[in-house]
Amino acid sequence: MDPLPLFDRLRFVASATILLLYWIAWAATLLPLSFITAKLTGGQRGSELGQAVLKVFFGGFVKLLKVLGVIECEFVGFDRLRAQVGPMIIAPNHPALWDAVVVISEIDHVSCVMKASLLHNPLLYCGSTAAGFISNEPSHKMMRNCIERLRGNERLVFFPEGTRTRPENGCMNPLTGGLAVIAKNSGAPVWPIYIQTSSPYLSKGWPIWRLPPRKIRLRLTVGEPMNHSPEMDSHTFLETLRQRYIDAECGIRSEV
Repeated sequence: MDPLPLFDRLRFVASATILLLYWIAWAATLLPLSFITAKLTGGQRGSELGQAVLKVFFGGFVKLLKVLGVIECEFVGFDRLRAQVGPMIIAPNHPALWDAVVVISEIDHVSCVMKASLLHNPLLYCGSTAAGFISNEPSHKMMRNCIERLRGNERLVFFPEGTRTRPENGCMNPLTGGLAVIAKNSGAPVWPIYIQTSSPYLSKGWPIWRLPPRKIRLRLTVGEPMNHSPEMDSHTFLETLRQRYIDAECGIRSEV
């Protein structure tokens, strides 16, 4: 890979500094306020308030990424999600670290299943707790919480790969069995989101301090919903769903 020109290197370093300051400012002020307010309000209403604040925060972060020339984003079919009512499992593939931020910036009133270590990160704790995010550990508790939320007509972002895509698995990891359990027992449809990125930046194994080689192009496309019917076994459900991502050519694509 060719080294970055000095101007681009300085631009990305300056951008990273601005983005970090933006995140710290929110984490130190508005997110704790939303956390306190959500706790005082309580219940689903409190979570919806936290989700609204977090959506604004993530939306501002994505806009900064665009203004600073780090990414270009194209969102396809998200108006369909906004028009839906009732419970749903929004299931993006996971090529990069910032996928949840980009997805949630475009969707109202949604919580997310999140890695336990990230959920307790000081920069993420207040916002994710206020928004009612669910820890992925222990797995049995996570699945029970997800099913209860969906039966209560809530909407969840759930990464079906369980972690960022591993290079040895091609464009998509095998899907986790937890998704099948949640979809079957809640009856909620799974709405796949196919994320395509032009760069391996922030993918599995990419050091966070390593600069991207050039501006990153992202395309997020909403697929057709899929239900786990009672007569379908979980293996068939997961393999059929995974094939949809593969057919949509998700993941790292230089031609995006």
